[in-house]
Amino acid sequence: MSENEYQVFGLNTAQVSIIYGVLLALFAVLVSFASGSNSLTSYIPAMLGLPILVLGLVARAVPAKQKLVMHINVVIGLIIFLAGLSVIGSLFSGTILETSFWADLSKLFMSFSGALYLTVCVKSFIFIRKKKKLTEVGN
Repeated sequence: MSENEYQVFGLNTAQVSIIYGVLLALFAVLVSFASGSNSLTSYIPAMLGLPILVLGLVARAVPAKQKLVMHINVVIGLIIFLAGLSVIGSLFSGTILETSFWADLSKLFMSFSGALYLTVCVKSFIFIRKKKKLTEVGN
């Protein structure tokens, strides 16, 4: 790892993206099996996680494309976060984790994990911007 990269627990954002993509896919599979769901909607976390995983792999394999693919991943992360916020309806109706436990759990997971992923990515962008500014001032 380089000092020029933002790191969380020793992982750069491409590695975090790979882990997050795998985590979303595994979560979707586990929830689908645990709930006995045959619905494609139970796999929405996986459908959104797989592009993050693939783009994380691209960012590692082709460093010249890292900026582009990480910006795409942030948009996907934002979609995950916003999609998870649909759980607010259950919260206001007082039925959260009652009438559709697994769906609400998935939405909560997507909302919280999406917010965390966005935070890591935005902090990385800020770190890189500051590093670039310091380099320009030093030259």
